[in-house]
Amino acid sequence: MASCSPKTRSTTNLPSASNQGKKEEKQTEVIKEKPKEKPEMVISLLLPFELNVINYKVAKKQDLTKAELAIDFYQGYKMALDSVAKVYGGKFKLQVYDAKDNVSSVGILANKAGVKNSDLIIGPVFPSGIKAFSEYSKAMNKLTVSPLAATSSETFNNPNLISINNSIEQHVAKAVDFIQSNLKPKKIVLIRSGQEGEYKYAVPFKKAVSGLAKPITLSEIGIKAVGYENVFKSLSPVGLNVIVLPSTDRNFLLSITKELDKLTGNFQIVVIGHPDWERMNFLDGYIMQNINAYITSSYKIDYKTSRVDDFVKSYRNKFQLEPGEFAFKGFDVGYFLGKLMAEKGKDYADFLTKEEYKGLHNNIHLKRDLQYGYSNKELLVLKYADFQLKRVY
Repeated sequence: MASCSPKTRSTTNLPSASNQGKKEEKQTEVIKEKPKEKPEMVISLLLPFELNVINYKVAKKQDLTKAELAIDFYQGYKMALDSVAKVYGGKFKLQVYDAKDNVSSVGILANKAGVKNSDLIIGPVFPSGIKAFSEYSKAMNKLTVSPLAATSSETFNNPNLISINNSIEQHVAKAVDFIQSNLKPKKIVLIRSGQEGEYKYAVPFKKAVSGLAKPITLSEIGIKAVGYENVFKSLSPVGLNVIVLPSTDRNFLLSITKELDKLTGNFQIVVIGHPDWERMNFLDGYIMQNINAYITSSYKIDYKTSRVDDFVKSYRNKFQLEPGEFAFKGFDVGYFLGKLMAEKGKDYADFLTKEEYKGLHNNIHLKRDLQYGYSNKELLVLKYADFQLKRVY
């Protein structure tokens, strides 16, 4: 590039008393251009520290949950920026605000000069706050990151929003893609528990299956109508049956997985579960392996890798604490966007969809919708194996 090329200038040696009559000699002096100084990138974190409502002297554990989330995320994010600054020479001004998990406080924050002058805004983190802040984000034309919410970006209708966590619709799409490309079943059976809210998974799942170019037979049953003992009647005696369980209800899951475990002797069975199963420790590991259970997931921390091990050690050394899930999330969001800022400066937004990031916690590869903003298209499929969840797709 022209701006990086060394500049030259010609100089002429003037005749002196000792070299009168000698031919003028022309020399070239090389002038090294100073490297262009990187601009300072201003980042605002809007996190729910709730300093105005928590009495830390008498607060109980449940009272501190949101504040711990905010602190964990902030510390991971700050570590990422420090790493980027060291490796890539980025210059950052990090501004931290207490969003208070309060919609009314969002407008006050949006009108602060520091927020208005930001190159990037991280937060708020909860859907109600994101929705309220979206109007200000659009008015200011400022990129805003939703780092934790799994809500569909269509809910916020903000072309400036960057959604890192995957929506339930994205999980469904990943599950259907996996079923079609890897499992190739004879039949899909969707079993409903009657739990309120499971339609959020079931409805887009049925729509996605019906839209497949190569149709797969799908039947749907309600457990209250047919009973656990009659589930086998809906299965195909030949070929693979994919059982889809969109529920997170404890009693239903314990009962249906035990029933499916009995049926594995006579039927080929694979189970696709809700992504929230990852947090459900009551699920029996032996049964989950025996029924070939899978889930989709936005993240997977592999503590055996050197990168994760280095992060954990650095976090402990810096804060005398173990890093929680949100510290990993904060680091990945901070490193992905911080690296772009350090390399591209004020034009970093032009490269958001071109950068692929392999993180400690989750991978990030954004796609853009002109109406709804940026969403992360990276998702994993995990299988219950060796009494743990392993990535398989």
